[in-house]
Amino acid sequence: MIDWISSLGSWAERVALKMNSDSVTYALLEEKVKQCQTHLLDLLKNSQDARTLVQKPRPLVLLQMENSLTGIVYYLACLRARWPVIVVSPQMHDDGVEQLKASFLPNLVLTDTHELSFHPHRHVLDDKLALILLTSGSTGGGKGVALSYTNIQENTRSICQYLPIQKDDITLASMPFSYSYGLSVLHTHLAQGACVAVTSHTIVEKGFWELVEQLPVNSLAGVPHWYDMLIRLRFTRRSLPALRYFTQAGGRLSEYTVNALAEFADKNNSQFFRMYGQTEATARIAWLHPDRVRKPDAIGQAIPGGTLYLEDEEQNRISEPGKVGELCYIGPNCMLGYVESVGEMASFDVSGILRTGDLAYFDDDGDFRIAGRKKRIIKLLGERINLDELERLFASKGFEVKCCGDDSHLFIFCLQDRREQVHALAREWVNAPPKFYHVNVVAKWPLLANGKIDYQQLTLLANNAVTGN
Repeated sequence: MIDWISSLGSWAERVALKMNSDSVTYALLEEKVKQCQTHLLDLLKNSQDARTLVQKPRPLVLLQMENSLTGIVYYLACLRARWPVIVVSPQMHDDGVEQLKASFLPNLVLTDTHELSFHPHRHVLDDKLALILLTSGSTGGGKGVALSYTNIQENTRSICQYLPIQKDDITLASMPFSYSYGLSVLHTHLAQGACVAVTSHTIVEKGFWELVEQLPVNSLAGVPHWYDMLIRLRFTRRSLPALRYFTQAGGRLSEYTVNALAEFADKNNSQFFRMYGQTEATARIAWLHPDRVRKPDAIGQAIPGGTLYLEDEEQNRISEPGKVGELCYIGPNCMLGYVESVGEMASFDVSGILRTGDLAYFDDDGDFRIAGRKKRIIKLLGERINLDELERLFASKGFEVKCCGDDSHLFIFCLQDRREQVHALAREWVNAPPKFYHVNVVAKWPLLANGKIDYQQLTLLANNAVTGN
């Protein structure tokens, strides 16, 4: 059991959640979680389709988790009851949801507006299995990252050791809880008896800033694009005396943004924490001390309880500063493994080692610095997109598509006469504003000598299209 979930009620009348004008105390949250457990169990028992589950202690749940009281209560109830839960974005397209249902055969499907008993099978599930998050965000497909109760417990504990979260703090939930970074913000604040404020306001609305100033908010968390928007909205010119610290993860910040936020932190008497993580490590892997925050490409050092190191191409450890290798991590927050179907959840062979797929080096201070990526994965607005999986998703609809890009833009290529159909699917599948992705048309695919797609040439074509060259 995760200790802070089992003891929510110990914080009694402290406020756990602020939902617009409503406040939910820890005592009330505890009661709602208990009631939800009973309700969901009754739902299974009373369902005609789930009669075989009456005696089953661990059904599998698929939760499209909103940033809402209902979504939070569903999630906590599943963890507390030890029901493994697959958490996905509520914006996931219907094709992706149906694909998940076919692969994982969940016994319950939950959204804020629907509770469905979906599949009556008795699944064999590893006792350690607590949570599954997807590697491909809102596009569906991809692999599921299987996380244990220990993973959640230990990563939460570790983050609380270096972030100055206090029980009187109020943070604003600026990211979806279906995203590992957003979920970690919920975990850490509930673990410390602090308050998470949830709002439907966006940062371009007056109501958002009224909340920040009136609550007042003590911490903020966001991804690079979010902070870029804050700077354009003159965030760094504001005086926010209650804001003690703010955090960033989900990709690389530009040097300009790093310096602007560092200057704001100094002026506002705040601390700026930059972090690095992967879903495969539950949430966090590394953090950069606020005193060193001006290093634009640095991720710092391993979180408490973890170890970072580099490997060369022969998997030998690198001990020299400045030499690039694959970034590897060891820690109790490393995932159980990947899963693509319910049949892979019966047991896990855990190595405890995560090879991140990122290339990095460490400097003379011992801080690790990212040099690039080995795999074809980008983080668009903080959400990870596996380009190979996105191509396969298009292929499942009969479209030959190739994808490339970086953390600032996604480029989708198709052959002539297919642009409109491909663009329509991209609007449905890519959870980002249209200006962050572009559908390009080519007469034929550029190929390497070995007959494989020349992605470097596609990237060049895309960049030329953007710059007008």
